Amino acid sequence: MAKLLSHHDRYHSHAILGLLALLHFAYRFYIVLIEWRESFVPNFWSAASLSVHVFLHVLSFQFDLPRNRIWTKPMIWREFRVHNAIFAYRHLVGSALGIWAADWWWQRPTVLSVVVKVSLVLAACKAADVATEMIGSTEARTTNSMPYPKKTSETIEQVAKKFYAKSQFAATALAAFGTPSLSFCSILAIELASLLMTLVRKGIIEARTYHIVYAFSLFIMFPCLVATIHSGDELAEMAAFRGLTACALAVDLRLTYGFSKYITWAISIVGGYFLVDMLCPVMGVTVFKWFFAWPGMMWSAADTLRSFYNVKDKSWSNEGAAQQAETEKKADMDPQPAGDEGHATKEEVAKGSFPYVTPSLG
Repeated sequence: MAKLLSHHDRYHSHAILGLLALLHFAYRFYIVLIEWRESFVPNFWSAASLSVHVFLHVLSFQFDLPRNRIWTKPMIWREFRVHNAIFAYRHLVGSALGIWAADWWWQRPTVLSVVVKVSLVLAACKAADVATEMIGSTEARTTNSMPYPKKTSETIEQVAKKFYAKSQFAATALAAFGTPSLSFCSILAIELASLLMTLVRKGIIEARTYHIVYAFSLFIMFPCLVATIHSGDELAEMAAFRGLTACALAVDLRLTYGFSKYITWAISIVGGYFLVDMLCPVMGVTVFKWFFAWPGMMWSAADTLRSFYNVKDKSWSNEGAAQQAETEKKADMDPQPAGDEGHATKEEVAKGSFPYVTPSLG
């Protein structure tokens, strides 16, 4: 415990807020997953609980962090801290609007509220880009360039990257369309990533633990979505449908067709709103749930797993080609030694990664 406390944290205010934040998450997840209902109501308690996370990020800037990232382990640095604050505030704004303007923001959104949703998401993207231009790298992104344990296979690494990328899209969509609880619960992975990186930096955990816990903090949003779309609250179910539809559109536009994130989210948010609000009244919420929402989620999971087999097949093909080349080489009695493969540069890593440029659930 002593390693977690710092003399830079006056009165341990940041540590206390961090503990309160974790307890707050536990409470909200309990309400969503166990009681299957919306956990926020427009009162003082909701405002106070959200303010914990607002000040948690404000106080994080009192710590001196390295300007450049560490490439050997997932450790926190300045750009990451700024991005985390930006994306956490995106969700906090979405949650606050969902609490105190529920009908307008997520229960029965209007064209005006959709414009505000687009503005919120794009403003966060722009703020992250400005932060990257000032103190970061435009090529090596957090998720795609995150160090993995040395013995991690390429197969596992690629599947993890794709899962992380899709989870980021889902989080952004929930910031725009989710219920206050769904928007807020997505912050867990954002804030937990900073804590985990700090633990790695202090030598308390290893990179492997970071990836396991971080992946779990992303995955837990799936049962939250399931609980919401089966909650019996038709307005909450519709909100989840809009978020899922916007996420599906964004994944396709960004990962398949390579649209910029600004165009991607403008189209996806507008599309998520109009598609769901046109189809649900015609076919009904129950039909949409079982014939669109569930198949969509299953397809996304299958697509992620498919990348496992694609990388595996590629790996086997490369091994076969290497063995054939070695056989031919021996047959020719070529005395030249094999060349050193070396290590991929940061630029090569960036070129080979997913075209999703905003880190930390952006």
